[in-house]
Amino acid sequence: MGLESILIVDFHMHSQCSDGQLVPQDLMDLAVTRGCEQIAITDHDTVAAYAELNARRQPIKLITGCEFSSQWQGREIHIVGLNLDLQVAELLDGLAVQQRARSQRAERIAAQLSRHGFADAHAGALKLAQGASLGRPHFARYLVEIGAVANFQQAFKRYLAAGKPAYVRAEWAAIEQVCGWIAAAGGVAVLAHPLKYKMTFTKLRSLLTVFRDAGGSAIEVISGAQQPEQTRRMASLARQFGLQASVGSDFHQPGQPWAALGQVAPLPDDCHPVWSGW
Repeated sequence: MGLESILIVDFHMHSQCSDGQLVPQDLMDLAVTRGCEQIAITDHDTVAAYAELNARRQPIKLITGCEFSSQWQGREIHIVGLNLDLQVAELLDGLAVQQRARSQRAERIAAQLSRHGFADAHAGALKLAQGASLGRPHFARYLVEIGAVANFQQAFKRYLAAGKPAYVRAEWAAIEQVCGWIAAAGGVAVLAHPLKYKMTFTKLRSLLTVFRDAGGSAIEVISGAQQPEQTRRMASLARQFGLQASVGSDFHQPGQPWAALGQVAPLPDDCHPVWSGW
């Protein structure tokens, strides 16, 4: 096993700049405590965390990253961009497009919730987001805070999940467009958490074909806690499609062992790590 494949890395996590619980520096401090050697903060459609962290010298290597929402055949697909040049105009323009889509979806979610008696949902979610990239989790937190539901999961089950009264499908950019933004910024496009889409293996292969043809070059072989057989299947897909392998916890908050920062299994020996040479 090469030294690159046994580095302790985590290239998928979220801070308060999107829907995570910790501020960026606390996220970095936790990564250090967990023994990480390289991390990427991949907030949803924003790179605001880096403005807070780059002003300070950090004890471990910080790779610039972002998790972009995209759409393919009516499904929401997430693509992580890694090692991005954050000064590239095309990337910044793309992020602005994503933020407009988020704002428009938030307004529509709030309108749906208003029809169900929650007139202040938009203001409440904005207050909880504290300037972060606004998403459904902020509306869920608002519903919990006002006592409309007992917990975060119930908020999604009753109102915010697909098919529920306040679910709104966002008009995200196409995979090709997102991969173009990442490429323009000199980054690597990574298909995030492929098992989370709950596709058939045939459907996932179709997605990977489109993703690779659009310029995608890596896949999260390991996403959080998963079974060894799942890892072997994802590693096999990486080899078949000539993709590099990434790993990430998809950490959002402490107390979730299935998404514990820095605590992901090592890659199989026959994978080519995305961080090779960084």
